[in-house]
Amino acid sequence: MIYLNKISRKLILLQRNELLSNTQKYLRKRFGRYIFTNFLIHYFQKNDLQILTEELFKQEFKTFEKYLPSNVENIMDIGCGLGVVGIFLNQKYQNNPNFYLLDKNTVDTKIKYGFSKDYESYNDLNETRNILLKNGFSKEQIYMKNVDQEITIDNKINLVISLKSMGYHYPIENYIDLIKKTCSTETVFIFDVFEQKYSLSDVKKYFNEAKIIYQENGLHSLKRLYCSGLYL
Repeated sequence: MIYLNKISRKLILLQRNELLSNTQKYLRKRFGRYIFTNFLIHYFQKNDLQILTEELFKQEFKTFEKYLPSNVENIMDIGCGLGVVGIFLNQKYQNNPNFYLLDKNTVDTKIKYGFSKDYESYNDLNETRNILLKNGFSKEQIYMKNVDQEITIDNKINLVISLKSMGYHYPIENYIDLIKKTCSTETVFIFDVFEQKYSLSDVKKYFNEAKIIYQENGLHSLKRLYCSGLYL
């Protein structure tokens, strides 16, 4: 079972609205996001939140598992959140790959959702590290990268993951320079795009191959993509 303490329970609920209880959803609508985010988030949680978190990310992992490369040594997770998807990747790859986990390291006082160049943040990189260490990682595998600081990565990345983050909450262009520095034409990319912002042809400006492997419809429709053949 995925370990979550009081801090990480709050963060995962802010990062993934689908884990909110019906009562929490009502309170957010009734009192607004500021009061909900800063005060009410701790109450009326589902008792089985840890189990539901594991099930949610396990299902997400299954949507792209068959598109993953056979072998990797270096994985980059853009907008890693609490790093839960990395737990499933680490279980798949038994060679203890390096994980470069990129995110902001702040919890904004007012949370907003949607697509924005200057997106809001609700994450704690130390908490991400703690969760990974409690779920099978060694400290030598983990490289936390605060995106508000200069990012340097010495190794070539084999796999880039970005679930409901790059291309979904903020532009791909925010990271394209870093991607071109750290990745190769052989790198595999799995990431989500906000349907109203990016078409497949938009994405193909950057990759030789891009295809939809999963999609969700609704207010915040997404397409999950497999991409390779990065244009350097």
